[in-house]
Amino acid sequence: MSYKTYLVMLFVSALGAFWFIPFASWLAQRWGAVDLPNERKVHKRPMPRLGGVAVYLGFLLPWAGLYLLHNPVSLQFQNYEKLFLTLVIGATGMLALGIYDDVKGADPLKKLIVQFAVAVLMWIGGYRIEALQNPFGPQIELGWFGLPVTLLWIVGVTNAINLLDGIDGLVAGVTACMAVTLAIINAITGHVVVALLTVALAGACLGFLPHNHSPARIFLGDSGSLTVGLVLACVGIISLFQESTRAASPLLSVPLILFGLPIFDTARVMFERWRRGVSIFRADKIHVHHRLLSLGLNHRQASWVLYGVVLVTGSVAVLLSLMETNDQLKLSILFAVLSLGVTLLWKFRLKAKFEKGE
Repeated sequence: MSYKTYLVMLFVSALGAFWFIPFASWLAQRWGAVDLPNERKVHKRPMPRLGGVAVYLGFLLPWAGLYLLHNPVSLQFQNYEKLFLTLVIGATGMLALGIYDDVKGADPLKKLIVQFAVAVLMWIGGYRIEALQNPFGPQIELGWFGLPVTLLWIVGVTNAINLLDGIDGLVAGVTACMAVTLAIINAITGHVVVALLTVALAGACLGFLPHNHSPARIFLGDSGSLTVGLVLACVGIISLFQESTRAASPLLSVPLILFGLPIFDTARVMFERWRRGVSIFRADKIHVHHRLLSLGLNHRQASWVLYGVVLVTGSVAVLLSLMETNDQLKLSILFAVLSLGVTLLWKFRLKAKFEKGE
């Protein structure tokens, strides 16, 4: 497959998202989906927050051409058509939920119920985690336990991406980096259509980024963060977990490393809220991007630091996916130890900073 195909997909999806921004902004103003500043928010003026509409349309735009063309890519696409249509339906459901939340506000529990309903639909449509690679023997077949594991993965990743959306440009840039990583893994191993899915997602996020990077002119909103979170979670399943479609045979450490930033940031925040005896759904300013801002970084600097983190984890994930099982295990352990060391040093620096009253 020529690299030109991937570049065309990237360009068309990016251009589509970029073009649809004025429409999304107009829609936000018309429907009242405007984010007002307050003591918890980091922006200083009202911002339209339906940027997810532009990302969604940009992601879908290049795929319309596959129904009009007759070439090797369109022929391969026929084998994935059911998965693709299921993904479109699920993404549309998440988009609708996000728009409702951006316009009227939604109860966290009701949002969670809808997200699980969408996740069940994705499982029915073929997005299933049915086995996990075992570094010490044959793979572990999950059987019916695969259903709750799949639902937790989809809902967990979707919400982790959603909760990461706290400063200008962060989710769009992080998602683009993770999508490019998945595209590389799939392209190297010949899974063209899955690679194109991730390239289209990366392109849509990159097309949106010029309008969202600090100082932002429009926010992604729940309409965007929930939608890209779902797409990323589902493409992650078919890239890293499913025997028939995955690009490699990685250990569980590969998806955990690749999705590490949003997953572990969310887990840490939920634990902190639970430890303090407050609702895990309560908004606060203890996410990793808030910590970076407290160190004196501005929005752009904090975003680029976290882009760098995802590029590192993505590079490690690519290396792991191309290694033998034993080598994957060794590198995973080494990376985990190094990550723990960096995290502890960063925590001690934060503690010292606040003790000095800086």
